[in-house]
Amino acid sequence: MLTQPDTWRLKAYAKINLGLWVEPRDARGYHPVRSLMQTIQFFDQIEIRRASAYHVDMLKGPGLPSAHPVSLPVHDNLVTKAYRLVRSLDKAVPTVHIRVRKYIPMGAGLGGGSADAASILRWAGQFMSAPLPAKDAAVLGMDVPFLVQGGTAKASGYGEEVEHLPPLRDWYVLLVSPNFGLSTRRVYEAFDALNLAHRPGHTLEEIVEALRQGILPDNLFNALEPAAWTVNPALQSLKETLTSLTSKPWFLTGSGSTYFTLLRDRDEALAIEHRLQKQPLARLSHIEVAEFGAPGTCENPENI
Repeated sequence: MLTQPDTWRLKAYAKINLGLWVEPRDARGYHPVRSLMQTIQFFDQIEIRRASAYHVDMLKGPGLPSAHPVSLPVHDNLVTKAYRLVRSLDKAVPTVHIRVRKYIPMGAGLGGGSADAASILRWAGQFMSAPLPAKDAAVLGMDVPFLVQGGTAKASGYGEEVEHLPPLRDWYVLLVSPNFGLSTRRVYEAFDALNLAHRPGHTLEEIVEALRQGILPDNLFNALEPAAWTVNPALQSLKETLTSLTSKPWFLTGSGSTYFTLLRDRDEALAIEHRLQKQPLARLSHIEVAEFGAPGTCENPENI
């Protein structure tokens, strides 16, 4: 007879937006969105152990700058909210001690907190009698329904409408995060105040097709970029500096504050990363090269 393991290890993968279109607030007071989303091989590490009482620890991984907060208070963070959600739906989900080691900067547009929550939902699925509906996962955040499975997908509505696509392959992303995060709420408030006209740029389908052919579109449109610049003008200066230093196009992910560029060659990505690390760039905290990818299954080691 097989026994359930007592310990699990998970990887909570970051995401980037390869295009983000934002509609005006609707009758519910929310902004419907359309986005092309991609998980990348850059992740937080989560360890889960059976325990007599629930507890969660948030730890900073090596390389995460002190300027970035690790998380909200333990009882208010998305890991706890995700765990409480699945426990409320199915008591077969065991009582556990969760330890999250953070590598993904917070407030960076990389979906770090949402990725952690999605990993808890993915882990809990093995105990639940029925899959968690996407609309329930969306209660935790617009990125969470996508991040439960990850990969390449179109997301729309409030994030609960996810259409998974065949994976985009052989792309490397170079991430540059400043030493400040941005509040999503403040960025959306600035978006409302600016009353920006909708600029479609490339369609989502055109972006997918170009990337499949190994072509980087000249504009991965992000409707929130001007609003993010309003919240912190240093972000616009960062983009201008990166463009000048690398002669590459740089794109904002989510509501910021991370900029990224895409490359087909890993050695070129690493060379640019090394060059940027040697530059005396003000207010810069984290540079990372990662490959496109998707979450795998959690590990169940016998000894940790």
